Amino acid sequence: MSQPTPVSTPPSSTRPAPATGLLRNEWWTEPTGGHQLHVLEARSETAQGAAGVGILCLHGLFSDARFFLSSNGTGPARYFIDQGCTVYAAELRGHGGSRWPEKRVWDWSFDTYAQQDIPALVRAARERHTGPLFLLAHSMAGYAALAGLGLQPEVQRMLSGVCVLSSAVNDYSDGGLKKALMVRFSSLLSGLLGRFPAKALKQGPADEPAALMRQFADWAPTGAFRSLDGATDYWQALGQVTLPVFSGVGEADVFHASPRRAGKLVEKLGSGDKTLVICGRSHGFASDFGHFDILRGSRAQQEVLPRVHEWMRAHAGGA
Repeated sequence: MSQPTPVSTPPSSTRPAPATGLLRNEWWTEPTGGHQLHVLEARSETAQGAAGVGILCLHGLFSDARFFLSSNGTGPARYFIDQGCTVYAAELRGHGGSRWPEKRVWDWSFDTYAQQDIPALVRAARERHTGPLFLLAHSMAGYAALAGLGLQPEVQRMLSGVCVLSSAVNDYSDGGLKKALMVRFSSLLSGLLGRFPAKALKQGPADEPAALMRQFADWAPTGAFRSLDGATDYWQALGQVTLPVFSGVGEADVFHASPRRAGKLVEKLGSGDKTLVICGRSHGFASDFGHFDILRGSRAQQEVLPRVHEWMRAHAGGA
């Protein structure tokens, strides 16, 4: 696989964002297929910049980088920026500010995210960041990142650790008939249209390719986790993940990423330093967190994000 080439948009120097107190710089990196993945780099004016702690933020399904940092400078990434970190809010192909090739074709799958886009983004962030670098991923991006890192140990060595929130591979063991019907419907609809129309159905700001939705439908009945062609077992790849991993899951998040399935994901990891935190009342939290509020909102800033930041600080000597 060729090394990604970071491409900066002129002017490439960082500049203050209006009314946010942040220094921002946007750039793109190109993995394969003519796509250019967008990255928004942001930090406070007093941060150490590339020498301090860096966090590569990856959005989940149907989403984009605004999940972490909005145009007005708010969101979960702002918490880490205010602690002196430099944030790299990245976007997968087909999402947000990422650039398409001349011909728009929804011709990728989960495998593309795991094996191409996420490793390319880690490499590009490492080229720019000299200090400790962490990967912070939500939902699907979490297990895609772990699967990709398991297949590419050289990329693992670029990171001090990985933090995944609300990440668990879907199966039919919880969520009931509703989940089974939704997964099958999503696969059928995307097969007819060539992509899942998340924007039109108000599921999020970004559509997803049909092959990805077909993989979800293929995995769910048996609890499989594999490549589209069946040649790569991602459960086995997780065993090759040896860097520190923090996994947080909401106690009330049963449909998307239940504590049981999040625990299964963590159990498969080969790392000797892995932490699973169930964010809910029965585990000492003030409330039961769900799929999105584990990262977004005042409760997350009070209880979850400080715990994540402390974990990162404790592992900042890695990589």
